Amino acid sequence: MSAQRPRIICHMASSIDGKIDGSALQNVMRPGEYEALHSKLGGNAWLCGRTTMQQHFAASELFVVANKTPAGSESVHVARRADSYAVSVDTLGKLRWTSSEISGDHLICILSESATLDYLTMLREQNISYIVAGKDAVNLPRAMELLAANFGIGTLLLEGGGHINGGFLQAGLVDEISLLLLPGIDGRRQIATVFDGLSSEQRIAVPLALKSVERRKGDALWLRYEVLRS
Repeated sequence: MSAQRPRIICHMASSIDGKIDGSALQNVMRPGEYEALHSKLGGNAWLCGRTTMQQHFAASELFVVANKTPAGSESVHVARRADSYAVSVDTLGKLRWTSSEISGDHLICILSESATLDYLTMLREQNISYIVAGKDAVNLPRAMELLAANFGIGTLLLEGGGHINGGFLQAGLVDEISLLLLPGIDGRRQIATVFDGLSSEQRIAVPLALKSVERRKGDALWLRYEVLRS
């Protein structure tokens, strides 16, 4: 792991077939269990992709762009410093926010240069921090370096969905997997899994080393794996 970026732990809950549709898992997961393990991991920031943020945290209506002038080159706006952060990866700047916090965690938006200046203005007006890194897509390694350098984030909990998890894994940014394996089977096709969307060239499984196994109440297992580097 580079000292220039946070340690990144992918923390997820899934059925035994790897599916992560939260609404389908409610009957096999004890209330508050995922959040309790989140706290045990001790990160000072957590991160989700645009789809997850839109489903659970952002305003229901998307941001309406008046001026399509692109954001331009790499930039960082620190609205304020905080003890804990919620980080949203939103490549084009589509999500609309009504607060600069999620459950008391200061919000940081990570965008590409394809987001608009209009969107950055909205974030500044809402007192929301942001990072612009990457031309057409977010440059995840660079964004992680900027998170550490500008916000002092030491441990980041990566909490899905599957495509953003897959992007971090393919970029070599995941250091540990924390998986709450639930006693249930989803079985449906086209349901997101813990890691999705890796390129077709990724034909060999990413090797892991088991750190610990803990049986939780309700017959769930908490598995922790270290990601092995070649």
